[in-house]
Amino acid sequence: MRTLVTGATGFIGSILAEALIAKKGSTAKIYCLVRRTSSLKWLENLPVEFVVGDLFADTALSSILPEISHVIHLAGVTKARTETEYFRANGEATRHLLQLCARQAKKLQRFVYVSSLAAAGPSADGHLVTEEEMPRPVSIYGRSKLAGEEACLEFCRELPITIIRPPAVYGPREKDIYQYFKQVKMGVRLRLGWHERKVSMIHAQDLVAGILLASEHPAAAGETYFMTNPQPYDWHELGQTLAKVMQRQTLSLTVPEFIAPVLAAFSELGAKIAGKPALLNFDKINEIRQYYWVCSGKKAERQLGFTPALSIQDGLQMTWKWYRENGWL
Repeated sequence: MRTLVTGATGFIGSILAEALIAKKGSTAKIYCLVRRTSSLKWLENLPVEFVVGDLFADTALSSILPEISHVIHLAGVTKARTETEYFRANGEATRHLLQLCARQAKKLQRFVYVSSLAAAGPSADGHLVTEEEMPRPVSIYGRSKLAGEEACLEFCRELPITIIRPPAVYGPREKDIYQYFKQVKMGVRLRLGWHERKVSMIHAQDLVAGILLASEHPAAAGETYFMTNPQPYDWHELGQTLAKVMQRQTLSLTVPEFIAPVLAAFSELGAKIAGKPALLNFDKINEIRQYYWVCSGKKAERQLGFTPALSIQDGLQMTWKWYRENGWL
């Protein structure tokens, strides 16, 4: 088994590389596509081979693709300065990698594209979104991830492709939901507006197990799957659960919705001055304002036998433990 992992230096990618090694051992040859400027902190002690370049680096990729049996494509951006940057990183780069695989990866057994619930869009009324529904992304990020999916569909007759759409992913090394852990540690639980907001979630360990299962399961070729814990969580309920896990007394504070665009404006202004993507921008506000980021994992359970092993409480406990032990909290 020879596997190319893109995005391996990231949160999910590094955990996936570790899981591949644990599962396959010496029988696996793992190639990690990394930029020259990428931090190798999570990979430097792993028995993997680094391919230096990006998704447009034809020479670097061409040196390994003829022997590759599996591609797990995680690389992309969740924050960018412009719409063009989003679509280049998430749409065009995916298409380019597929083109190279179609021409050169003659031993390819599976190409797994890790997309996002953002590509499908939120639920309008709280029902769990399924794979059969028409995608309705509400953000540039979501549309750019959908562009990656559309590229996959164009190549599905030439290549054995599986698309995975995770919802909110949490776990060790994650930096976005981590901000909520920091709030709870300070004794505060912020919520946006008074309307309930529900979110589907999955721990990175469970998501990685699902990705690896889909990469080898014969039924997964040509399919798209949501992979998620069965029960979505209201943010208020999630905050209470996290406070219990962290053994913190917390105060719940509601931030009026009209404040969000103001915060985004300041964030974008600061980012423009610094020449970096904003941590909170108007595109992200379009996502945060939605009430129901919820999806159903029934298809993956039915076709692949996939169900997450960790309850939300156990997953939060593991994540809290990691943040503490590694000095993040």
